[in-house]
Amino acid sequence: MYRYAFLLLCLGVMKTSFSQSKKEQIEILNKRVDSLTQVVSSKDKRINDQTSQINSLNSTITSLEGKITSLNSNVGKLNSEVQSLTSDSKNKQQELNQKKEEINRLELQIKTKSDSLTLLKGELEKLKPIVKPVVNNTPVKNTPSGPYKTVTIGTQVWMKENLNVSTFKNGDPIPEVKTDEEWERAGELKQPAWCYYDNDPKNGTKYGKLYNWYAVNDPRGLAPSGYHVPTDEEWTILTDYLGGEDVAGTKMKSTSGWENWIDYLICANCKNWNAEYRSNKRGCDVCQDTRYHGTKSRSGNGTNSSGFNGLPGGGRSTNGTFANNGKNGFWWSSTENDTYNAWSRYLDCNYGNVSRDYLNKKSGFSVRCLRD
Repeated sequence: MYRYAFLLLCLGVMKTSFSQSKKEQIEILNKRVDSLTQVVSSKDKRINDQTSQINSLNSTITSLEGKITSLNSNVGKLNSEVQSLTSDSKNKQQELNQKKEEINRLELQIKTKSDSLTLLKGELEKLKPIVKPVVNNTPVKNTPSGPYKTVTIGTQVWMKENLNVSTFKNGDPIPEVKTDEEWERAGELKQPAWCYYDNDPKNGTKYGKLYNWYAVNDPRGLAPSGYHVPTDEEWTILTDYLGGEDVAGTKMKSTSGWENWIDYLICANCKNWNAEYRSNKRGCDVCQDTRYHGTKSRSGNGTNSSGFNGLPGGGRSTNGTFANNGKNGFWWSSTENDTYNAWSRYLDCNYGNVSRDYLNKKSGFSVRCLRD
């Protein structure tokens, strides 16, 4: 009996202690909520104050710009009057001096207000939040060979491989043309056509297909959904981002697949001779006065630091002849130059630059697509 009573007593004490603990936890939580509410309220107040400050600065800047515009207008009018007064007789010299003093006064006001405007704009820029651009690099799924591998270069998203489709966007087939005669005829009739280099499908696996410009420009759309053939201007945006046409080629070329080229070495014995020195001496004994002494084989490969992965797929001429595989890579733009030519870009194994040129629309070149 006593043991049972003792147990009841212990349970009562534990229940009371547990209730008190819960109550204390609730009070602590309430205090934390109150504290967080105060923090949020303080941040909201700072944001509202900052917004009000930005609005005030914008209003002041607009007012100053208006005043500067008005002052500039007054200066223009006074300058016109000064020019008119300059041609008058000496009796107007006093009036002329007054006008000049007024101009000096107004120009001083313009300078003062312009300095204030510059300071205010600087303060405004400090208040603006820094917004980082969000680059979407998710491949767009498409047929027949999507999703496509892409690379972001600056603000653009490029395919990493040449186009290798045999249908237009609406599903209509693009005619494959093999013989020289058929290729030339397709160009004469301004009909779209494609082929593999040397009509070999293995080249298609590596380099993609070669298209004439009439396939590029067909209203049914050559590029898959979500992509387009880049304009001449969009090609320029790419090369400018990579440092300009003189250096972009090395960054765009793949690290393998390009032929080596022969570099003629300048003769070390006479490379610094000027014309006057040469005229007083006999020719160089080392190079026989040719200025060159020996050759060196150099790699045509690039660094591909841009990720563009440009390959030397060569091209097909207007009469159907294939040429320059391993030496050049040619890519169409969608921009027409004239009735017979369209703009393109090409890379050369001998150089590290990108060449911009307009080429005959009947020719067959690679196509590299840009995301919409």
